[in-house]
Amino acid sequence: MYKKKIFLIIIICLLSGHLFAQNDTEQLLSFPLQWKFSLPKQYIILTSDQQLLDLMDPDKKINTSLNFEQKYESLREIREKAKKSGSKTVILAFDNFFRQYRKDEGAERKLYPDSDEYIAKIKKISDFLAEYNIGLELSLLSPLELGPAFKRYGGEPGRWVHFKTDLRDPETGKFDMMFWEQLAWSNNKGKINLQRSGVRAFAFKEKRLAGGDFFAVNPDDIIEITSGIELEEWQGTESPDEASFRSRRLRIFHKGDGKLKGYDKVFVVLNYTTPEMDYFSPKALPFLENIMKRYYDAGINLNGLYSDEMHIQQDWSYFSHHDNGQFALRYLSQNMILKYAKRYGAEYSNMDKYMLYFVSGSKPYLKTTRANRNSQIVMGDTSEEINKTFLFRDRYYKLLNHSVVDLFVSAKQYAEKLYNKDLLTRAHATWAQSPTIDDWAMGLLSSSRHRYEYTSNFVWSNTVHQAAAACYDNFKWGEYLTGNGTDHPEGGWSDRNYYGSALACSFGTINKYPNAYNG
Repeated sequence: MYKKKIFLIIIICLLSGHLFAQNDTEQLLSFPLQWKFSLPKQYIILTSDQQLLDLMDPDKKINTSLNFEQKYESLREIREKAKKSGSKTVILAFDNFFRQYRKDEGAERKLYPDSDEYIAKIKKISDFLAEYNIGLELSLLSPLELGPAFKRYGGEPGRWVHFKTDLRDPETGKFDMMFWEQLAWSNNKGKINLQRSGVRAFAFKEKRLAGGDFFAVNPDDIIEITSGIELEEWQGTESPDEASFRSRRLRIFHKGDGKLKGYDKVFVVLNYTTPEMDYFSPKALPFLENIMKRYYDAGINLNGLYSDEMHIQQDWSYFSHHDNGQFALRYLSQNMILKYAKRYGAEYSNMDKYMLYFVSGSKPYLKTTRANRNSQIVMGDTSEEINKTFLFRDRYYKLLNHSVVDLFVSAKQYAEKLYNKDLLTRAHATWAQSPTIDDWAMGLLSSSRHRYEYTSNFVWSNTVHQAAAACYDNFKWGEYLTGNGTDHPEGGWSDRNYYGSALACSFGTINKYPNAYNG
């Protein structure tokens, strides 16, 4: 009986927070790794530069709402709340997702983690919290925030390619096609503008294979059209400036020069420059290490790295930036091409034309009833050439996913050596999940409850979109995320989210900190 009383006293003390040293640096109770993520933390989620400026006055209240219930707090109030709860960490990060709950002015960001001004302001906040031995969890190693800084560092920007096929007059060489040119994307780190940086066109011939859904194209028979390409913007179709995703119709055409006779198809590649890193640049890791060193040298007390949605630049719009019903964009920087060709063969050194083998879906220009069927372009008519096509695609996704993860793992390990401690990174990599955020045509029925069985109501899977944003392998991201989790129940139905639960259990089993979350 006496032992039971002692045990109950310990539990009560633990729950009431008395086993935390409130004013000292030493914590009186240690926790197994899997429970460290359950220790209390306070949040300051920014949705504008002005909020960071306001925090320079510790008594000025800012909007800290994380839902439709409005909440205003000052830095001092947050610090006091952290002290009372035994929190040793305050999360301070920018997350555009929460703008929907606030009325902040000024969506454009000018303060980024690499700037001296930003670091000085974070230092001031860090010193204020350090009076109570409270550290910060900051969004420093996020692919979505580092592009402008990398450019100032002398690094190369990101490059995306947008592609489409159409008919070409095999006699004159004329072709005429329409794109939905993409102008702006939005995600949880804000809105970015894309810059059109060129266009290439390739003539080719294809052969329909038995069964009718595979079309063979020999890679050596994809010939670049080097002159005569013209563009026409349809200004009346342009999205309003305030739209989160912006696009317009772009006509790409050729009046014909009589060359490349017999080539009756055209493959057009539209290039975009994006304000993100070239993750394959030899300058990328030194740049990330330099940022972490500057925070360390500034004396900023860092306990963790806010890492929610670690994908590369892409857009929140799930189903509205497609051509012919397919997501036809891929990240493809010059350094990525060099790495792919070095690893898998010099034939891929002109990798733009190989994007043809990502083309799938309908062929609206066909005159048969098969025009609306899903089709796939492959490298030849033999089983080996067909397999080579899918191997090419698989290698592309893995190279992108693994290289981005490895880059940020290396930067995180460097920072942990500087700070001589684990920097916790608990989050998930993607911003959308399959099947709960796939496209389903359910008519008047609730789509959420029907997003699990792949019936004829299924339209399109966002797995393609996620894979293109370096989320092909969520398990690989567990090498960076010390507490890799999943949002798969998002948009789903509560009694059918067993899929997400199973995935979270799998993550939790192999995470460095054996703890995962599900939704």
